[in-house]
Amino acid sequence: MLAEVYNWKRFWCPREGKLNLSDDGYLWDPDSEFGSIYNPDVVPFESISNFPCLALLGEPGMGKSTAMQSQKGNIDKEVTESGDASLWIDLRAYQTDVRLAQALFEAPVFRSWVNGNHRLHLFLDSLDECLLRVDTVAALLIEEFGKCPIDRLYLRIACRTADWPNSLEDGLRRIWGGEVVKVYELTPLRRVDIVEAAKSNGLDPESFLSELDNKGVVPLAIKPITLRFLLNTYIRDGQFPSSQAELYLEGCRLLCEETSGSRRAARLTGTLSADERLAVAARIAALTIFTNRYAIWTSFDAGDVPEEDIKLSELCGGQENVGGNDITVGETVVKEVLSTGLFSARGPNRMGWAHQTYAEFLAARYLLQRRMSPTQVMSVIVHPGDADRKLVPQLHETAAWLAGMMPEVFREIMKTDPEVLLRSDVATADVGDRAGLVLK
Repeated sequence: MLAEVYNWKRFWCPREGKLNLSDDGYLWDPDSEFGSIYNPDVVPFESISNFPCLALLGEPGMGKSTAMQSQKGNIDKEVTESGDASLWIDLRAYQTDVRLAQALFEAPVFRSWVNGNHRLHLFLDSLDECLLRVDTVAALLIEEFGKCPIDRLYLRIACRTADWPNSLEDGLRRIWGGEVVKVYELTPLRRVDIVEAAKSNGLDPESFLSELDNKGVVPLAIKPITLRFLLNTYIRDGQFPSSQAELYLEGCRLLCEETSGSRRAARLTGTLSADERLAVAARIAALTIFTNRYAIWTSFDAGDVPEEDIKLSELCGGQENVGGNDITVGETVVKEVLSTGLFSARGPNRMGWAHQTYAEFLAARYLLQRRMSPTQVMSVIVHPGDADRKLVPQLHETAAWLAGMMPEVFREIMKTDPEVLLRSDVATADVGDRAGLVLK
């Protein structure tokens, strides 16, 4: 049976911070010799534990609750030794604001803190899974914390990135002050984490890492939920499928699934199936990749939308066909898709692709699904002002995916810009082999 919990050390990055994945696609280890240089924004929880108010965010399947639970013993020990108190509340257990208020604000630990002079370390997990409306919880917390001696309160709230409410963040900043309210997001996995997972499942780490690299699926391995899929596949078959596109398709579909057992039990699964989410995600990929946009702006336009962002409204309209059924793409549908594991935060009111390769693969698949002809595809990826018909540099990786999916596009690229395929990070065996044979 596949191991479920690993001896991983997880790290956090400010929502607006930068991640360095240059260790062959893995998170550059902050604990390594040059970690502080390559990943200065990435820190362990201990480095941010002194901030009075923390929002700890994570994409679905990134393991934020597991990461916090792994720290619980050490945190409780340190808190006790310092003469302080800790209180852990799992918000998914509460269906009414009355019950939540009783469990939290009437708890003996909480009342003792209010009437004492020590500090309280309060951990609220799974805000996004609370059976109450998130805005109801946010209003309750803001109202009650406003009555508390917050100079002695250390608050940590865990939530899915896309579900983190602006109203709660704004309210916390009013209560604590903007400088001490910090928002961090859980980072992807390091190479040493993949080694640990391979060993725990009886695999040879070097062989497993070599297969990940050969198939070009490291971007899937650095997320716990898709790493589990890769481990299951490798353990079952002793190898990965020959098609990189097949692995990416299954990995992206898995990131569109609701994998949280508690959310499924509570029927907090949204209105779309995984395939429907994947189809809308492919549309978003095409729009962001082919218009060279960095992020999706999820709030209203008050004249402050960055030029490199695409507005939520620009993603809406029309329909996507999935299995013969038409899905109307409105704002609610787009927001549901942005809450999947395919996306992560880029700052307040901004979401972006959790990994660029997800977008590049899905953008290519979108053109394929739309049955665009090779001529139409080439018109999209060829630089319009280049007499030699060279490809747009920003589209090289998407072009490589298209070459693997459409033989006619492969042949066209080989005529005009073959180096794109040889240099591409897309490791599709067909593309690499065919390009090599043609150039010999």
